[in-house]
Amino acid sequence: MTMTRENFEYYVPSAVMPTEDLFERIAEYFEEAEGDVKSLLGSDLYDARDQDLTLLNLCKRMVCLVAYKMAVPHLDLVLTDNGFGVVSNQNVAPASAERVNRLRQQVQFSLDDAIDELLDYLRGNAKWVDTYTARGVFRSLAWNGRQQLVYFAMPNGHRSSLDELRPKISAAEEKVKHCISPEFFSELCDAVRLRTATAEQNTAIHKILMTIGADVTNDKAMAHFHVKKLVEWLDGNIRTFPTYANSTAYAANTFEPYQNEKDDSCYFFG
Repeated sequence: MTMTRENFEYYVPSAVMPTEDLFERIAEYFEEAEGDVKSLLGSDLYDARDQDLTLLNLCKRMVCLVAYKMAVPHLDLVLTDNGFGVVSNQNVAPASAERVNRLRQQVQFSLDDAIDELLDYLRGNAKWVDTYTARGVFRSLAWNGRQQLVYFAMPNGHRSSLDELRPKISAAEEKVKHCISPEFFSELCDAVRLRTATAEQNTAIHKILMTIGADVTNDKAMAHFHVKKLVEWLDGNIRTFPTYANSTAYAANTFEPYQNEKDDSCYFFG
């Protein structure tokens, strides 16, 4: 993938550079960065990326940001009037650690957003949806950093912070699976991955994420409330969800009127 300095600055506007030196140092990491993109896309789709201009541009943006992230820790950076440059002599003091760390965080957040945008674009792509990466990403309903604003009370959340929350998210999702069945949960994940979710499925996903968000943020009372409302809503629309209707979870939930009390089969969020 050929990348010029002009290309790089187009895809990473915050990295406009006063000289060619910084770009040349970053360019040393392009090949390794391309490997990351190829791993995400899979060989077949990566080889065909030139056939889709939107996909190509998303790939180039990710390559630039991954390379930038890789390069920064190995550079002696100096802050100039036109941006960061490379220290070229001993008479120029490098930029402070605080400024460099702020740059690294900015690059990471930009990369997080680029990956989220690329994953969203790949949903439903027949050449991608059955790859190992696709199935791995969408085994969870919490797959996009922007979801943290709505569900996890994190207005500045990004993909990297979502990754930090992953153990708690996974634990909460296991509780939800017990309430609605692993099969139905997987069906909803597949609908997101394949971009085939119906309006009713999207409503179910929203209610599940409200439950997960409350549990992750340790608001047990709200998690208790949301899981109760989730099960009641599913039971009230049971003909729409045959996978749930045929599950042992539904049988357990409807054995007696659902209360989500401590002796109920679905009491996990108290």
